[in-house]
Amino acid sequence: MKGSNGKRALVVGLGHRTGLGACNFLAKRGFAVTGNDVKSHGDLAPVLEKMDPSVKIAAGHQDPSLLDAGFDLLVLSPGVPQSVPLVRAARERGIEVIAEIELAYRYMKGRVIGITGTDGKSTTTALTGHLLSGLGVKALVGGNIGIPLVSLVDEASDDSVAVIELSSFQLETVDTFRADAAAVLNITPDHLDRYPGMAEYAAAKMRIVRNQTSEDSFVYFKDDEILRGLPGQVKSRPLSFSMRDAGADAFLDGGKVFLRRGGGAVPVFSTSSMAVMGPHNILNAMASLLLVVSVLERRGGDIDLARLGELCTSFPGLPHRMERLGVFEGRTFINDSKATTVGAVETALRGFKGTAVLILGGRTKGDDYSRLARAMRGALRGLVLLGESRNEFSRLFSEFSPVIVETLDEAVAAAMRISLPGDAVLLSPACASFDMFENFEERGRKFRESYEKLARGGLSWM
Repeated sequence: MKGSNGKRALVVGLGHRTGLGACNFLAKRGFAVTGNDVKSHGDLAPVLEKMDPSVKIAAGHQDPSLLDAGFDLLVLSPGVPQSVPLVRAARERGIEVIAEIELAYRYMKGRVIGITGTDGKSTTTALTGHLLSGLGVKALVGGNIGIPLVSLVDEASDDSVAVIELSSFQLETVDTFRADAAAVLNITPDHLDRYPGMAEYAAAKMRIVRNQTSEDSFVYFKDDEILRGLPGQVKSRPLSFSMRDAGADAFLDGGKVFLRRGGGAVPVFSTSSMAVMGPHNILNAMASLLLVVSVLERRGGDIDLARLGELCTSFPGLPHRMERLGVFEGRTFINDSKATTVGAVETALRGFKGTAVLILGGRTKGDDYSRLARAMRGALRGLVLLGESRNEFSRLFSEFSPVIVETLDEAVAAAMRISLPGDAVLLSPACASFDMFENFEERGRKFRESYEKLARGGLSWM
């Protein structure tokens, strides 16, 4: 695929990032490109403004008749299921269907780190890039974190390391993709509106190791019930991390994170020095350490563990992941808009001491949300519900006497009335954002705006 040789490519799904990036990437390399989306030309206007002028646009439908133009390749954006008739028809016609990640990988230079899991992907990806950069390694961070991998291809070199966040959707259509080091952080119920069951969801995640060899590394969470039995099924070298098992390759003991090196265990950093909140960030740091060390070992040279420890503790975290917005009237406001799963909310509730008012709700994803009740008991002062799920959740969590609201302004005001000084007000929705917002980032920004309005006296709550 290094040269187009007059090939025709169809990109299905024209989001601002992945679809747009794939179209422009292919056009730059001489492909005859058609971009397709079910949205109308009008709805796609902000995307089309940035599109290479050579790209043809088929908007407003995804009819299989599009394939009559004779395509050699279909590049699928992660939000488009493989089950849509257009994609099924492409496979029946023998047209290759790949992810944008796979497309970029075929042109990529340097080492590759791949990171997937239900929760913690973005933070671990950013932290891994932070560690590598802090050690003087050229790190390219992209993928599901919001930066299309195709946009980084031209920056890649033989001495660079691409750190790629991978969703299950993206992994469904990888083919030759191979990571020098791959991490599966955890597997808990998610996206069960897209997958028939947990087995299929887990299988999509595990595609990250399908092309690995014994030269590569597989980093996994040893405490995860599903992952614990998988290392024997992969070809790569397993490296585990754990909160409780001192036999793991990275583990927590006495408030310090240890790495196994040369037959012994070496302390790397104290968790009390970390700039980010919560036990989940300790796990993220352990995964990142194993990924970085395994890749640097393959490159050769000394590894400065003391410097790695400093970098772990200095990492500031990412917006919308247990992000502390500020304190008003003794209440600490925390933006955890990225928490779109039950497991992420459970982790958030364990991430601070004291009680909280939880703002919950959005578009559900097929999970068993009743599982949240156990984590909520004893942790909540009150519960505020918004979004499509609010009425369903009101019945499900009636024991918490929830307050139903329509907007984030109303949610913040309600949380203030319910809470007491010393409490946290936590936006941790457990749901997708698409019922009310463009994405979780917009939801988080709107929550910040509501908090700032409250703090400056522009939002009445008494």
